[in-house]
Amino acid sequence: MSGPEIDENIFAGRADIPQGRLALQISTAGIVHDLGNLIQVASSALNHLGRDPNIATAPGAGFVLAGAKTALERAGCLVRQTIRTAGENRGEIAHANVGICLADIESIVRSAWDENIHLEVRVPPDLPLVRCDRAGLQNAVLNLLFNARDAMPDGGLISVDASVSENSNQVDVCVEDHGVGMTSETMVRAFDLFFTTKGEGLGGVGLPMVKRFVEESGGTIDVESSLGSGTTVTLRLPATR
Repeated sequence: MSGPEIDENIFAGRADIPQGRLALQISTAGIVHDLGNLIQVASSALNHLGRDPNIATAPGAGFVLAGAKTALERAGCLVRQTIRTAGENRGEIAHANVGICLADIESIVRSAWDENIHLEVRVPPDLPLVRCDRAGLQNAVLNLLFNARDAMPDGGLISVDASVSENSNQVDVCVEDHGVGMTSETMVRAFDLFFTTKGEGLGGVGLPMVKRFVEESGGTIDVESSLGSGTTVTLRLPATR
């Protein structure tokens, strides 16, 4: 499976993209990280089938394969959209339906994650649209979900709640886990690019990318965590009626 080629000069001369080495690092690392997350979903699903001696007749096999296929398709779309966006002037910010975005994510992860991880998504009716890119929102939430999963090696519950803020000008998307949590020292550096407490994998990129997405969309991000009690990350995105 081959992806589209990337023009090395695609960022050259763009006034709307931060220049310099750090900006290039963030963009490149973000693409790889998000793509890696989606491929993990597909790989987990295929591994799940591989452990079943009766793959062809295994209950739910079709559902799992569908999830893997969807993840791979999303990976290709992510690369193509990133390249396309980099080559265009972004005149206006798109609007995203949080409920639809979370439903798509839920269908992907439920088909691939181990049974010891439980995902609960709660979205109220009549939630307003948010001013952000739909793919960017999905990638941000996926990053948070993978962080939450990795923080609970023995399994547990991950909750995703969407709600309208008190002033009705924002939609809050809250991802909560009951994992290992973070120390105060780790919290200080949580958004530092390439800082990670993970021993392996694509650590140190997810949270900085989420923060960048939220701020570029005109929102804010809050993190609450305590060692041994879990972590809660809240994305506050501008709402539109």
